Amino acid sequence: MASLIDQFNKGDHDAAIQAAVKQIDEKPTDPKRYAVLATMLIGIHAFDEASQLIVKALGLFPGDAELTYDAGLLAFSQGNTTLATKYFQQLATAKKGSLKQDAQYMLALSYQQGGQVQKALAFALTAHEAAPEKVDAALLAAELLLGLGAFKNAADLLKPFLQINNAQVLFTYGMALAGQGQDGSGYLAAAKRLDPHGYAQQAGKVRDIAGFLKVQGEGDE
Repeated sequence: MASLIDQFNKGDHDAAIQAAVKQIDEKPTDPKRYAVLATMLIGIHAFDEASQLIVKALGLFPGDAELTYDAGLLAFSQGNTTLATKYFQQLATAKKGSLKQDAQYMLALSYQQGGQVQKALAFALTAHEAAPEKVDAALLAAELLLGLGAFKNAADLLKPFLQINNAQVLFTYGMALAGQGQDGSGYLAAAKRLDPHGYAQQAGKVRDIAGFLKVQGEGDE
């Protein structure tokens, strides 16, 4: 299964999908094979095909965690955050499960997209606590905290990740410093060098944060 995902991620989509279909035909009683194919179909935005497959598979394997997660991913990819939260909630609040932390993160994203910032922050922090070594949940929580004006909390979350040289981390950390009245220009400049396009997009989202225009000017010098 892992080799198929690797093949798909390397861009050989058609061959990987054909192989995944063949694997289902060879063992139609394995729910993981349906989940792998569903993930691939969502990845290429074949949403109708993914939906048909997931509905069929969940009918065969009700409550399967990977298929439930894929159903949430499909709904999220289609902008249906209400339905996405329904699926991710099932996994995020379970007592255990290999997808629990991933579901908590996706639930946070779903709430963020739906404009429910406090719920998004709660699940982002929960996901971060479950896997403190992962940058995605820490970054999402920091961005949400930044939007709420909790600049110090945002900076504290991201400080352990500064060494990975991630443009989004550096940008958000620089903004968190700026919000506290500190000099974040070095981090903003580094983020811009690493990802100029992403920098412009991020900057557009946070122009209302105090000190941004001033710090941006200093970082561009």
